[in-house]
Amino acid sequence: MNKLHPELWSLSIDKQRWVERFIHPHTRVKDWDGIITEAKDKSDIWTFPIFTEEFCRMVIEEAEHQDKWVTDRHSNYPTTDFQLKEIGLHDVYDFVLKEYVFPIARYIWGLTGSEWGQNMTHDTFLAKYSPDAQGHLSSHLDASNYSVTLALNDEFEGGGTWYNRQQVLIKAPVGHMCLFPMPTHKHSGRWIDSGVRYIIVSFCRCGQDNWG
Repeated sequence: MNKLHPELWSLSIDKQRWVERFIHPHTRVKDWDGIITEAKDKSDIWTFPIFTEEFCRMVIEEAEHQDKWVTDRHSNYPTTDFQLKEIGLHDVYDFVLKEYVFPIARYIWGLTGSEWGQNMTHDTFLAKYSPDAQGHLSSHLDASNYSVTLALNDEFEGGGTWYNRQQVLIKAPVGHMCLFPMPTHKHSGRWIDSGVRYIIVSFCRCGQDNWG
């Protein structure tokens, strides 16, 4: 594979240096109370920083360089996307989910059980929206117990994720994630007026008996 930014894959070579370069400094120390924000009181939509802007920029550039985009993976609600494993970034991303995101979900919802030591993602993909291609995504529910969305950029007008029942529009800062449960949070991708919106989405599942 011809990699544009090989340093994205350097986690296994020098974990400490990779984390210091690509993980948001406030997240590295795992002070969950200091980084987690609820979008609206009792909305159960949570945002927090994870990655540096450099990481997000490199991932976008790598995605366009590798050019693995497809439009037929999700038959009911098609998106322009590809699974992270198509460019070999799934192991790196899974490390971040397991090290930071799963513990945050567990902390927020009081989740317990041995399955929380396992990788619970069953689909992680990078999607993009633009006015001249796919400009939005209609209202839907994810095939997950909860979902995580990472904002990779902000060079676009419009966009964001609208949560129907909660009446909340999320346009997270670059490098921030949005965490929310299913099936209570039906949502849609708002129309992009200009530019291109890039996000990474993870569908996560766990045993129902683990919900506290």
